[in-house]
Amino acid sequence: MISPPAPATPNQVASPCVGLCRLDDQTGFCLGCGRTGGEIAEWSRAPEERRRTIWLSLPQRFQALGISTRRLPWTDAEVADFVEHSIRDASGTWVMGVYGAIGEFTRDADEAVSVTRTSDVVEAVTDRAALRLTLGNGLRALEAEAETGLPADRRIVLAILKENLHLPVATVFTSLGPDTRAIRAGDRSSRLYDFGLGRAAARFCVRTADASLAPALAAAVGQPWPGYLGTLARALIAAGPTRVIETGLGRVEIDAPIPPPGGSSPPGPHTHLLPDHLALYREAPPAIGIPAAYSVGAIFYPNRR
Repeated sequence: MISPPAPATPNQVASPCVGLCRLDDQTGFCLGCGRTGGEIAEWSRAPEERRRTIWLSLPQRFQALGISTRRLPWTDAEVADFVEHSIRDASGTWVMGVYGAIGEFTRDADEAVSVTRTSDVVEAVTDRAALRLTLGNGLRALEAEAETGLPADRRIVLAILKENLHLPVATVFTSLGPDTRAIRAGDRSSRLYDFGLGRAAARFCVRTADASLAPALAAAVGQPWPGYLGTLARALIAAGPTRVIETGLGRVEIDAPIPPPGGSSPPGPHTHLLPDHLALYREAPPAIGIPAAYSVGAIFYPNRR
């Protein structure tokens, strides 16, 4: 398993519950969290040391049950530690969005990065991309293991309960005005346009101050996805505006070029907007199973070594 940060401080031991509450008939363990019915019943009144003891017994149970997605016992502060260190160490890629409409934040080991952190926000800025993750709001850190079982195929999924998800949902191409939430202060007067994918978990946008792109964007406003894409795509490829992907946990902003049809995405930060994948209406890739109660905010893919 991916090593967690240092143990939580007292009164912060999280519940392993992932919202799938059903006991296995043979083992008596919950198919979601790995606990027994008795451990679930005692959890709310159990002292911290007892909770830690239960957590320590779960990995073996996960393996026996074949559970590939499980909650990690991380506090919000420990999640922030993980996010910050993963960026500073350039140890992998953070992906935000839904299946078929994503932005990938990654950096080379020798690439300059500015990382700032407050009590509940981690931000990172490079010349090619920017990332903001806002913690709290019922955040859950999950470990999703691929069928290979290799460490490089284990992902960290940051998710929130769907009941805490309050992203605006547009169903047509929409002008949102100045991007006042832009990570870089200098981008906050540039205009933001929502592609209108109609998804509650994420929205895919472009941001630009390029006057030459304005007519094409204005012509698309009010049109439903994906009808406007054929005409607008050529203008977007030529202008290369910033893509902004927002989820319930924050946003990623990508400044890399947009490849032409049939072209390859540039190495490093980039985006994917794939109508065929979007039509499957999945939040996470097929290889990652997420409990239905959760909305995916970001997924971390460690580098292969």
